[in-house]
Amino acid sequence: MTTSLASRSPLIHDLQPVGRFAVSDPRSEAPAILRQRLRREGYLFVRDAVDVAALARVRRDILALCAGHGWLDSDASFDDGVYSGRAFPDHAEYMTLYRKLLALPSFNDLSRSPGLLSLFAMLLDGPAISHRRTIARISYPGNVAATTQPHQDYFYIRGSTQTYTAWIPTADCPSALGGLAVLEGSQRLGFLPHEPTVGAGGNGVRTDHLDLRWLSEDYRAGDLVLFHSHTIHAAMDNRTRDRLRISLDYRYQRADAAIDPSSLEPHGG
Repeated sequence: MTTSLASRSPLIHDLQPVGRFAVSDPRSEAPAILRQRLRREGYLFVRDAVDVAALARVRRDILALCAGHGWLDSDASFDDGVYSGRAFPDHAEYMTLYRKLLALPSFNDLSRSPGLLSLFAMLLDGPAISHRRTIARISYPGNVAATTQPHQDYFYIRGSTQTYTAWIPTADCPSALGGLAVLEGSQRLGFLPHEPTVGAGGNGVRTDHLDLRWLSEDYRAGDLVLFHSHTIHAAMDNRTRDRLRISLDYRYQRADAAIDPSSLEPHGG
């Protein structure tokens, strides 16, 4: 029996992390140390991991689409991503913009950038590939009903369990803007049952019985959080008055590992 959207409820309300990420530095730490930490914690948080100039191009291209749909305040600084205050777009309007976003060369090129591919090749100890299914999220201020609930990416990606997501904010992202939160060490629980819920994706994992810490950070442009396909993670509410949060999800795995055919298609394709 399917669950109607109207009957679904959040699995967690107003997520408030209790700890901050440990910072990893591939420039100064040995690959073996980083791999061990990733296996133990289920994530790595890396500062200055993404080319900020390339990231700025992605952000500006996405903001230009938002402006074209009337989502930006024309009297505010373009780069700040200030929401126009209009009613939130319905699904059809959002998908019209999102299909254009998925075709942006800047957005897709960044996922295949040498810096990111070399980082994952080092962590995976072999040639790495990025999935064709690249994802972007645009979070509206105060739209808490759409906040992504706790889940594991393996529910959606299948294929190799040794697949990793890179979550990248396109600009500075303080906690009030509602960035990513990770449940520390949750990958050790294995793949868990999911159930229908609200928010992006529409499925999630209950976590209130787990004695694990939610971690997050006040993010800066260039930061990256990468995590295992079994790591439980969620978004925090965008509690700002008028700012859009724009973030990117890219996924990586070894070139010789199993891959689900859906990961070779565009998101929503």
